[in-house]
Amino acid sequence: MLNSKKQRISIFFAWLLIVPLGVYNAYSYSPSLPIDWENVIFLFAILFITMFLPFKFQNVMISLERWITFTIFFQYGLFTELIFTQLAMFLLLFGSKTDTPALHRFFINSLIFTLVSFISGYIFHYMGGVIGSLDFFHISLFGLLYAVSYTVLNSIIMQLYLYFEFGVFTFWEKHIAWDFLVTMLLLPFAIALYFLYEHLGNKAIILTGIPFLIILLIGKMYNQSDNLNGKLSSASSVGRKLADQLRVDDVIKTFIEKLKDVVSYENAYVLDLRSGEHLYLLMSSENGLISQNASCIDFKSLKEENDGLSLDVTTILRSKKELRSLKNFQFLDSVKCVMTAPIRRNQKTEGFLILTSNKKNVFQSLERKIVDILTGYFAISLVKASYYEKTIENSERCGLTHLYNYRYLDATLDEEMIRLHTREIASLSVIMMDIDHFKSINDTYGHQSGNDLLVALARLLEKVVPEKATLARYGGEEFVIALPDIEKEAAIELAEQIRHEVDQSLFTIVPDLSEEREPVDVHMTVSIGVASVPEDADDAKALIRNADRALYIGGKQAGRNRVGVYGGDKSIHV
Repeated sequence: MLNSKKQRISIFFAWLLIVPLGVYNAYSYSPSLPIDWENVIFLFAILFITMFLPFKFQNVMISLERWITFTIFFQYGLFTELIFTQLAMFLLLFGSKTDTPALHRFFINSLIFTLVSFISGYIFHYMGGVIGSLDFFHISLFGLLYAVSYTVLNSIIMQLYLYFEFGVFTFWEKHIAWDFLVTMLLLPFAIALYFLYEHLGNKAIILTGIPFLIILLIGKMYNQSDNLNGKLSSASSVGRKLADQLRVDDVIKTFIEKLKDVVSYENAYVLDLRSGEHLYLLMSSENGLISQNASCIDFKSLKEENDGLSLDVTTILRSKKELRSLKNFQFLDSVKCVMTAPIRRNQKTEGFLILTSNKKNVFQSLERKIVDILTGYFAISLVKASYYEKTIENSERCGLTHLYNYRYLDATLDEEMIRLHTREIASLSVIMMDIDHFKSINDTYGHQSGNDLLVALARLLEKVVPEKATLARYGGEEFVIALPDIEKEAAIELAEQIRHEVDQSLFTIVPDLSEEREPVDVHMTVSIGVASVPEDADDAKALIRNADRALYIGGKQAGRNRVGVYGGDKSIHV
């Protein structure tokens, strides 16, 4: 495991064996030249500020402090450079926030810097380099040797460390090439500052160091602005992809997937807030798997006023103490950072986005801004998709029973026939039914009562049809069930079950033709026809037509309250 106790102990003992010995040898064999403390303080201040101003280019973090450490080496030697670098690194590490403990980070970086500085310094001296030389050719040549040795050794030792921690080598990653290129570009600045100091003293720092810091600060600001623009551009792209989705589930899934491109998170959850009180999980992404369930988070369904989940602003929780402020939520122990964002429409919160990370301080102000933008896109896209689904549903469903209508059934049967021909399914059966003596029911109790019976029958049928079946109101008092991958015998059994259920049921209605308007129980029956593909038809229209023939000949004409089978011997043989 990364940064395990055993690894930390190993790093510590390696540090004890190498760093003190390296510093001692540097002091013994490369003692410092006389130190100008004012100069060292100025250089240290520039180094320290520079180390706090790294910038990212093409996803590679680049730091430019090496020109100062090289100058220190050329001016005072290896021992001073070692102490100088160790001190600056110590202050920087304890001022930064990462998942790795600060002390462990210090031992790692101190060990790497010591090895790199000592070995490259030894190469410099062994090949004939002299500290404090004013020969331009000499410093340039041996300075180049030192810089090349430094960057090559840094890459090799870093790779060895990564292998020790992670078990993998990454020699071909582009940050190695960038490290070498940046070092070569910084070397002339180090040599220039070295010679300027010999002629101008500390005024050289004013001429070079301060302008360098100003340029670096401007570059850092531009880099942050460019990073923000890149994030905003990505957010705009996500918004366009959300707008392209026409189904609510597709909008939520796209939102979760594309959000990962601009905000680094481990797990994500989209919650619906219903009636301003109840929280329901709509969709989650856990360990890269999107589903409608969640195993890495637990929460109470009732939204309370002081539960820590803000209805108005996006909140970032960066510690265990802050996480406990979400009173009704429980996260895994590995979670170290959480972002909660309200999903708002028309100044009203209708849901929440919850993001978690196993790393500290992942979510910052930039991520908060991006999430605020994207939740706005998300809310608008959800509304549009919801309207679209309702429009489609209205065009595909019966307004009275809310079952699918003839248009939808017709299209579904055509699709099922294609699946049959491509062997996605092995069979297709249809059950068609008609309420017996429905006209007399309307005449006796009224058309509204007849409508109530149609609705009651629809609810009964919904309870008995298989999950993959399509139940539709075909027209009037006729209903059809399309049964993919259901063979004829199984369809006949289901039809008989439905006939029996209806026959044994009493349906309560309030007759609209009665003056008393008292509820009454009505008994009714249905006649049913069954047909299947490939036995009875070779296309969807023939299948419906033959089921209809079985219904009227084997059901109605045979005495009603019967199941007619096309081509069969139960009640009919057509």
